[in-house]
Amino acid sequence: MNSGKMLNLRFAFVRSKKATRKPNNINLQLSILSFQQGQQAPVLDFRYVITEAAHYIMALNFQQEFELLYIDLRPKAEGKEGIAGFKFSRDAKKTMHPEIYDHLALIDISSVCAASIHQYGKEIIRVEKANFPSDAAMMVTSGCGDDYVRFSKHLLPVSRHFLLRPMHTQWNTILKAFDFFLMEGVWEAVMYVSEWIAEHLGAGTISHAILLEGLSSHACYPMLCTAMENFLTQRYPLTKKRLELNISH
Repeated sequence: MNSGKMLNLRFAFVRSKKATRKPNNINLQLSILSFQQGQQAPVLDFRYVITEAAHYIMALNFQQEFELLYIDLRPKAEGKEGIAGFKFSRDAKKTMHPEIYDHLALIDISSVCAASIHQYGKEIIRVEKANFPSDAAMMVTSGCGDDYVRFSKHLLPVSRHFLLRPMHTQWNTILKAFDFFLMEGVWEAVMYVSEWIAEHLGAGTISHAILLEGLSSHACYPMLCTAMENFLTQRYPLTKKRLELNISH
């Protein structure tokens, strides 16, 4: 391993010497990004729209377990940046098991995947992902602190069940989530939903039924369905072997 890099599973990202890199140098568990606001009303950064679209697209994988409801377009409470976001539910009478917690974690971490791809593009992230986690300087975490806190909490039962180190389980899941968004048709679906949200911000909410109806008529939909099928086959059923972190660099 290059002496300029070191394996760091605590998300204290390594600075890169490449001029095109802009290391995060942040703690994922902190909400560290603020945006300029206009005189009349806050300007919604498009990244927030993209991350909510990514939450929704990831959740489409798990419709058998969750009831997908709507995306709430109203501002977040307590002065937080962004919109209230994607809402879904699950019957409280159903048993929680490791795969359900894994589903939730994958939905949570989708915001990091979306922010990274939005900033650098699919092809750059596809190449740079091979350096994760020893060098994750190009993984964008700004504004995703709340999602990461939920992500780490949701994966704790998974790590305990399979007797794995939590940080190893987290990185395995992060890499798998990136794999999904880099599949053919998936990012195109995220962009379609993002544009739909941006055009209807004054609507208050957008229902799952409306989003799915529009998405199913888009050219990317057949590829998205294939990607979801492949993703679920590769990820489940969860096993210790599938959750192990394999580092080849």
